[in-house]
Amino acid sequence: MKKILSYILYADNLVGKLVLAWIYVLAYDFMYENFVFKLFHYMGNVDYEEMTLENRILWVILSVLPFAEYKGLNKMSSFFSLFLYLFVYIPFVHAVFVSYNIGAWTTYSYSLALLVIMILYFKIGNDWRVINNIMVKPQISLRTVEVVTLVLTVVFVAAGHSSMHFVNIFTQSTEMYDFRAQNAESDTLGAVAYIQGWLFGAFYPFLLVNYLHAKRWKLVTLPLAGYFLLFAVDMQKMTFLMPFALIFMYYVISSNEEKVSHYLHSFIMVCILIFSSFLYVFQDNELVFAVAAIVLLRTVCVAGWLTQFYVHFFNENPYTYYSHINIVNFITDSYPYSEPLGRAVAYGGQNANANFFLTDGVAACGLAGILFIGLVFGVILIVINSISARYKKAELFILFMPTMAFFLNTSIFTTMLSNGLLILMVLVACARCDIAKNE
Repeated sequence: MKKILSYILYADNLVGKLVLAWIYVLAYDFMYENFVFKLFHYMGNVDYEEMTLENRILWVILSVLPFAEYKGLNKMSSFFSLFLYLFVYIPFVHAVFVSYNIGAWTTYSYSLALLVIMILYFKIGNDWRVINNIMVKPQISLRTVEVVTLVLTVVFVAAGHSSMHFVNIFTQSTEMYDFRAQNAESDTLGAVAYIQGWLFGAFYPFLLVNYLHAKRWKLVTLPLAGYFLLFAVDMQKMTFLMPFALIFMYYVISSNEEKVSHYLHSFIMVCILIFSSFLYVFQDNELVFAVAAIVLLRTVCVAGWLTQFYVHFFNENPYTYYSHINIVNFITDSYPYSEPLGRAVAYGGQNANANFFLTDGVAACGLAGILFIGLVFGVILIVINSISARYKKAELFILFMPTMAFFLNTSIFTTMLSNGLLILMVLVACARCDIAKNE
């Protein structure tokens, strides 16, 4: 039995991982039809049109085929690509196959374009080298990074101190949501929103991993305190819990790097399968149903739901041609809607923020937008692989985990510029520190 499980779950076993992916996509389809669509179609743009036998076979092939190129977490791009495959690619392809009234051309062209892009991403994560290892010289010292982090933190606190509130996330959830809404509507924090994203996604995780690596326990408390200050303004549970999650995952991954590299995909997929099945069976319980709504609708299937939002909306409304990006709109003044993109797509009822294949792909220019942004992100993955070659994989995964939290649900340009990915890439390429094997 142990050998059979190892056979199925190991990343380098072609048949095993394809069988696992096949089981996963069939389970995804079942959960989408019998939980998400059945219970939440009243919310709008939650479609499920039964597939013909031919389309069902094609959908399964398109969903599973890219995973043949996955060979484990060999490089940093593999980490991005795995999560992109599970939480964006599979939901996207499924959504266009079960949506009402979008046309065969849209269904097949979007799916095939994403198939080619997803295969490309997995190949980039294997031994496919385009750019040799990049290391910018002269390197900046860790002390310089610490000073810059301190200055940015002081600026953030000075600008946002009037909006800071300290609440218990477990016992004062009502107050937390009220403060979050107030601060989200405030104009006073607009100028420091970039600083907050840079600290969250780049400077704090970079210092935290360095301090953990060097066992400088007293200094570890400084990034923890920094995250707490960020939480006092944005009131997001993810901000409060992120440093603890990073510390926990640092030790888990560091002590099991090879196992994580070869079994992370199967661990995630099996956990989702087991947990989803449990939630579905016991959904009549009020608490279980609330958890199921978060896990199934808002996490596992949300990209599929949002795909239907965007595809339907832009079948009837003009593309943005990237004017949804502030700097582009500043130059062109051509953004066609009166509200931000997420609210425009959701007709003002909610904020339908989505992954870059939707915001920078479908919304920007349909099929051409998907191909363009797919290639842009492919170049970003190649650069990330090159600049991160001198780092241990376990520490890289922790460094990029905070930006990963945004990358799956925002424009790639927002993730790069506002949420710290570009800054983190600069630090990885330029910093002279303990976690990098400097030449």
